[in-house]
Amino acid sequence: MATQKATDPLTPNMQAVFAKWENRGPRDGGGDSSLGGENQIKWDQVGQLADKITQDGRAKWRERYGDSVRPMAHRRAKQRSKRPAAIPLEEMTSNVIAEFKSKPMITPESLMVTRPYMGKGCSCMPVSQVDFSTQEAVKLGFRNVLDLEIRGRNWKEKYFANIVYAVRKRTNHVYPDVSPSVLHHPRVCEAIAQEDAESKADTKSKSVSAEKRAQRIVEVMKSTMTGRLTGFVAWILTKIFPNLLRAILVHKGQIDVIKRASERGLPMIYLPLHRSHLDYVLMTFIFWHYKIKTPYVAAGINLNIPVFGPIMKSLGGFFIRRKLDKKNGKKDMVYRSILHIYIEELLRNGQSMEFFLEGGRSRSGKSLSPKAGLLSVIKETLCSGHVEDVYIVPIGINYEKLMDGNFSTEQLGLPKKPETFIGAIKALLKVCRTQYGCVRVDFCQPFSLKEYLQNTQSSQSSVQGSEPNSDSELSPDSDPSTPPVIWRHGSMSSLYGTDVGEENRQLVKSLAEHITYTGTQSTALMSTNLLAFLLLKKHRQGVEKSQLAEDMDWLISELKVRQRDVGFTGEPEEVIHYASLLLGENLVTRTTESSPPAVFYKPNKELAAIVELSYYSNAVLSPFVLESVISCAVISCCDVSLDNTPGHVTCSATREEILATAVEICQLLQYEFIFVSPCKQLEEVLAEELDQMICMEIIQVKETLCEDQYSTYEKGWAQRLSANMEWRDEEDEDDLVFQQTCQVNMDRPDCVEKLRFFHQVLAPFLESYYVTACQIHRGLHSQLIESDFLHNIHIEAKKRVYENLASSEESVVLDSLKNALKSFSDLKIIDIYCVGNLRMVELHDHFEVKEKLIKYIELLEVLKG
Repeated sequence: MATQKATDPLTPNMQAVFAKWENRGPRDGGGDSSLGGENQIKWDQVGQLADKITQDGRAKWRERYGDSVRPMAHRRAKQRSKRPAAIPLEEMTSNVIAEFKSKPMITPESLMVTRPYMGKGCSCMPVSQVDFSTQEAVKLGFRNVLDLEIRGRNWKEKYFANIVYAVRKRTNHVYPDVSPSVLHHPRVCEAIAQEDAESKADTKSKSVSAEKRAQRIVEVMKSTMTGRLTGFVAWILTKIFPNLLRAILVHKGQIDVIKRASERGLPMIYLPLHRSHLDYVLMTFIFWHYKIKTPYVAAGINLNIPVFGPIMKSLGGFFIRRKLDKKNGKKDMVYRSILHIYIEELLRNGQSMEFFLEGGRSRSGKSLSPKAGLLSVIKETLCSGHVEDVYIVPIGINYEKLMDGNFSTEQLGLPKKPETFIGAIKALLKVCRTQYGCVRVDFCQPFSLKEYLQNTQSSQSSVQGSEPNSDSELSPDSDPSTPPVIWRHGSMSSLYGTDVGEENRQLVKSLAEHITYTGTQSTALMSTNLLAFLLLKKHRQGVEKSQLAEDMDWLISELKVRQRDVGFTGEPEEVIHYASLLLGENLVTRTTESSPPAVFYKPNKELAAIVELSYYSNAVLSPFVLESVISCAVISCCDVSLDNTPGHVTCSATREEILATAVEICQLLQYEFIFVSPCKQLEEVLAEELDQMICMEIIQVKETLCEDQYSTYEKGWAQRLSANMEWRDEEDEDDLVFQQTCQVNMDRPDCVEKLRFFHQVLAPFLESYYVTACQIHRGLHSQLIESDFLHNIHIEAKKRVYENLASSEESVVLDSLKNALKSFSDLKIIDIYCVGNLRMVELHDHFEVKEKLIKYIELLEVLKG
């Protein structure tokens, strides 16, 4: 055996190796000859020196600490369990291969089926995202605010539970009166002096002095909030709300995050989506319930009616005009300066605020385009250095049934009824006799406004280059880790930065859209929303209960995959029955047949009922809107017929053509939806959605060589040119460029059904735009008053419904027709301008826009359904 080891080439001669190591030099006595003389190493002296150092260290240790400190005893080694015996390689390989063949790598259990946590921060603000996110907050569940924490331990809690609960919720929050400082502010005084000078120059004017008018404006505008009155009203609401609502649901983790942010002493700006007049009271009640400082609420002057106006002011409301300027073409500088300084003084005193970016309540059930007026004041207050930072909190609110009644009359063309005291009393009496189900409020993660502005400006400067000599540029001696200073876009010479540049305006607009988009994506969907959505998008002609329950279960799972939560639990059959009772028989009819026994649900086909039902349905559009855009683009480019026309053959289209058409549809519907967050690129998100539909096998992809599109002469010329220029590496000589062509998978009925469903999501809006485009083409030959032209479009839309020409009855809603006019104005097809007090509309150019308008009509005619 020894001979075999010596001759084995894989076993080295270890004796020779050891001898080589020993011949490197003796470690005692002689040492290495190359280190001869005084530099020779004395290993015995090294050992003696080490022992001396150790003894001196121990002596000094005892002199300082004595014997009270002992050497640490060695820890006993853990009793580790024996490792299992290794599995033979052959057995392991066969088991893995067998498991791979028999089990899928991705199972339904591995997918996300749990309830998603709503309101997570955006990745464009990483500091705020990390600052306010905790795993504990995600794990906490929901709480019904109406469930009072009173257990009745004594006779007071048993018989006066609401009073005891209200007393325990008392806080010491301070709400200062800032009106004196507003009236004496230099900017307000400057505006008053300017108006007095103008009134003296105008001898015909007999108006009151600007100073008295300013005092009257402040008196009407200012809030009179006190903590005691807020607690008293909240105590009354603990009696009223349980009779109207089944529950007010909030996530305890979201509330904990809001409380932690509010305790930092910085102003909090709460920005809910506006759905009902109850939003004001509901938010105040929730803040009082959790002992969070109640914010000041900006409300429309139309709500300043007798009795109710003072109550709202005592709860934190301050009233502002819908139109800041009473005279067209002339700015009311006194009113504007007072409003600006009032908000600035509230923020300077550390007070929180609440207002609605959408302006008024949504009449369509979906989010409206934001108005960034008050948000620009907050942004300028921060940039001016009056506050250190501001926390922005988007909020989503959704009701199972709206207390404000319905907006179908306004959407069908009737004027809005103004708010009056008698009308408010009648509305309250009507509300008290009805049950309105549950309300779900979702607080999004707060984010720093300062961080958002810094990140936005840094991203702009990285693309466009920094401004010369700006504060954001770092000097050679500056610290690179210091965040850039926020640019001050507002004019320093004008009142409160009235003359702002286009860059600043776009910055505030993108901020408002980001907040609205976040609030929309964080809104939970209620049972009535899902039922109305299924009846209008899939079962407009009616459906049997078991099939509707199956579709309800499918829709809930689709929403969870898209990270959207629902505001209810229970079996689908029970949810459908409950939601149909809330909506009422005037919207959803329920019939029972005896043979065979079955229950059928069908939407009411009356126009007013369809419009009201579309209000609840539109809340479910946002999770599917991008897929609907891609589906519409595919239908247009590939000439798809969804009505099974015999003999119709679909064609293919390139990926670039589909994405270009999708972008065009998004531009057309820009006033209907915010498709993506402003921090993302629309083209990239649409490309991802197209890839997702390819993975779903709705769309089939075929790759072809690009060189097939060119002639032999063109290919030879290109090869000679590239050979002469020599700008490709030799390794890339064989690279081929492929082009993707897409086609609908018409062989699979389930894929066609999904495509039809996605198309129905946007079909009513596209039909509204089709009617508007046709009316522009036929009826706008000269300038017309905008309101008259809009009335003509509305009459044409309703005529199509009455003559059964419309594919979707809800295409008659007035909001979509108004948005269509604004969209065609942005596309330079029509011009909308003011002449005195009238808004006029006419074609942009009678000759140039005709071809462009016909192109949009052809596109919309294919997509309207």
